[in-house]
Amino acid sequence: MKKFMLFLSLIVCCAMAAVAQEADIVIKGKIDGIKKGRLYMLARSSEESTDTLGSCDFKKGKFELKAVADEPLLVQLVVEGFSGGFTLFAEPGTSYKAYLCDGPDFYINGGKLNSAYTVHMRKSDSLRAVIEELQTTYDAYRSSRKFRSASLVNDTLKREKDYLREFTTGFLADNDNVISAYTIYSNIVMRDAALKETKSMYASLGEGAKNSQYGRMIKERIDRLAKTQGGAKAPDFTLPDAKGNEVTMSTVKGKIKIIDFWASWCGPCRLNNPALKALYEEYHPKGLEIIGVSLDTNKANWEKAIEKDGLTWINVSSLKGWNCDVVRLYNITGVPSVLVLDENNNIIATGLRGEQLKMFLHENLK
Repeated sequence: MKKFMLFLSLIVCCAMAAVAQEADIVIKGKIDGIKKGRLYMLARSSEESTDTLGSCDFKKGKFELKAVADEPLLVQLVVEGFSGGFTLFAEPGTSYKAYLCDGPDFYINGGKLNSAYTVHMRKSDSLRAVIEELQTTYDAYRSSRKFRSASLVNDTLKREKDYLREFTTGFLADNDNVISAYTIYSNIVMRDAALKETKSMYASLGEGAKNSQYGRMIKERIDRLAKTQGGAKAPDFTLPDAKGNEVTMSTVKGKIKIIDFWASWCGPCRLNNPALKALYEEYHPKGLEIIGVSLDTNKANWEKAIEKDGLTWINVSSLKGWNCDVVRLYNITGVPSVLVLDENNNIIATGLRGEQLKMFLHENLK
C-alpha cells in the first residue's frame, strides 16, 4: 500500500511539474487610434513557420491578451488588418502593460528579459547616435583637408566604437538566453552568413541561448546550409517544365549535372547564357546535363527567354519566384547561382562560371 501511495505521489508530482512548465503570458493595455479590432500574439517557431500563441478582441482601444508558453519567447503583437507590429521578450507567468501606437511613444513594460533588453537598446541607440555624429564631423574635417582635427575626432570615434562593442558583448554574455540568440540570429540573417561563419557565431552562444527559440533557428539554418556544401548529397526536388511535365532532379542522367538558378529578368543570368550554351554544346555529348531552375513568375517571359537564348537543356520552374521551395531548399540568395553535381548527385562544386566552369568540365569530362 505504501509503495502504491509513493507511486501515486510521484505521478502527481510529475503532472504538477509538467503543468508548471507552461504558464500564462498576460498583456493588458491600450491601442491608440483604433477603436476596435483583433490583436494577435505571434512567435517564430522555425525559419519557415510562425505560430499564433493567442488573440483577443479589443473595444475602445482597450485589450487584455492571454497566451500560454513554456519558455521565454520573442513575440510580436499584430493588429488584424494592419502591417507591422510590436515586439517584446515574453516570459511565462509574467504580466505586461502596454501602450501601442503608431510612433516612438509606444511601450510594453514588464518582465525581466524585456526590461533588460529595453534598457540595453536605449543605451545602444544613444551610443550609436554619438558615433554617427562623430563620423559626420570626421568626414567633414577630411573633406575640408583639416587632417589634424580629423585625426583627433577619429581617436574619439574609435574609443566610442570600442565601448559600444564591449557594452554589447558584455550584455550578451550576461544573457545566455533568447536575447543573445535573437541578436546573433539577426546578425547572421543581415549578413547572409555562409555556413562557416554561421557555425562560428552559433558556437559563441551559451547552452541557454542554443536551446532557446532563436538558438534552435540558427541550428536549423546550419543544417539547411550543410545540405548544399561541397561533398553533400544534393537535395532532391521535382518541378514542372514549360509543358507541365514533372522533372525529378535525381532521375536526370549525366556524368556531371549543373543546376543553374536563373531568371528571365536577371541581366547577369542572360549575359551568362551564351557561355553556358557553348559549354553545353561542347560537353553534352561527353555526359554533361544542365537543369535550369527559373525564378520567374511569368510563364510567357520565361518561355520567351528560353527560346531567345536558345536554352536547349532541361528547364523547370514553379513560377513562384523567390517563394519557390527549391530556392529555399538550396539556400539561393542571388542569381545566377550554379551547383555542379556528379553522377550520384553529390555536390562537387559551387559558384563556378565562365573560364572556371570551362576548366572544371575540361578536367572532368574527357
